[in-house]
Amino acid sequence: MKVDVIVGGLYGDEGKGKIISYLGKEKDYHYVFRVNASTNASHSVQLEDSDNVIVTKQLPSVFFNDKIKFVIGPGAILNLRALREEVYERPDNIIGRVNIASTICLLIDPYIEKTVGSNISTKLGSTNQGTGVAVVARTRRHCLRLYDIDNFYNKKITLDDLIKKITFTCMEIDKELFSKKPNHYFREIALNLIKEYSLILQKIGEFSVDYTTFLNSIKNDAKVLIEGCNGIMLDNLHGLNPYTTSASTSINALMNGANISPYSICNSYIICTGYFCCLNKRPFLTEMSDEEARYIYMNNDEVDNAEGMKRRIGWFDLPTLKRSLTGHEGSKLIINKLDIMKDLKKVKVCTHYLLKNGKKVKYMPDNIEDLKEAKPIYKEFSGWGDISNVTTKGMLPNELLYFLNFIEEETKFKIEYIGNGRNRNALIKL
Repeated sequence: MKVDVIVGGLYGDEGKGKIISYLGKEKDYHYVFRVNASTNASHSVQLEDSDNVIVTKQLPSVFFNDKIKFVIGPGAILNLRALREEVYERPDNIIGRVNIASTICLLIDPYIEKTVGSNISTKLGSTNQGTGVAVVARTRRHCLRLYDIDNFYNKKITLDDLIKKITFTCMEIDKELFSKKPNHYFREIALNLIKEYSLILQKIGEFSVDYTTFLNSIKNDAKVLIEGCNGIMLDNLHGLNPYTTSASTSINALMNGANISPYSICNSYIICTGYFCCLNKRPFLTEMSDEEARYIYMNNDEVDNAEGMKRRIGWFDLPTLKRSLTGHEGSKLIINKLDIMKDLKKVKVCTHYLLKNGKKVKYMPDNIEDLKEAKPIYKEFSGWGDISNVTTKGMLPNELLYFLNFIEEETKFKIEYIGNGRNRNALIKL
């Protein structure tokens, strides 16, 4: 197997969907995998010659390539309702091309109910999609899995058996909350899951697979693209804790979520942006003033597709990126959203943080208390104007080339592509 991997280098929202869709069309992949996250990580793709933006929340973000087969691996979390909505709205033909690990953990409505308004969500921020609760259920080994619905559909278990499984996972999550529910509450959840499963089956055919058998059926020379969700700074182990997602998001974690050997990796790409953005309440040292940020919001609304939240905007932050790149040596960078910065006369890059004790550091500190009291140190660059009509590296303005060369020198990572528009073909190879 020859594997390419794409991962976000920041807090998500780096434009991964565009890159995935571009590579998925331009390169001769046989499979594209999604192996982490759920509806908490949506990707948007604007197709060429169209103003139509397509948002994917469960399926991989490749369109109009009839050769590719789509895989959702066991490292992801599956919301059957969201999958049904997506397969019925999808603009290309995916009949017989979707393969979902039968061991995948299902995200059910009680997990969302438990998430919304919880103390953790209120304090740290959340997309309120229930993913964290689903991961807890999976970790504690009482989650519902896709094969549970398979088993009912194939008459291996009864409806009562399925209701008992749903009741059990709910009680394990929050007995006080769910013991107050009437009996028909759990029955309705079961019936809704069965209905969604049946509607998906009618639309795209068989989609649940024995994942071990499926992986071993892939030919040794097959080309695979793995689509990472969220971003490395949201990694539950190595990101900006506690302001992270519920799972690991690094390239190593994606390979584990797919159960594919890291020795299969041919190319790995880490995507970041010319300005940084994030959601919720985490420390964000390079956050722009309202006056500075308006030049970004004028050209891009920066609204998250998962929950409709407005993103916070900040200057390029090298200490954050350098922390993110740690452990990913050998990967290549892709920098998106450079066109959106066209109205900025000056562009700032944070090169170091100044800690409260007077120490200057080039990496974001692990200790959140040190970070809260740190101050950014900036280097200023001249703006590069409108690059939306540029098609080759040789046409790029010197101001932008200077900015890009500085990023390469500071990170020691090569920039492979830059993005100069929202359309999936708006990329320039360096």
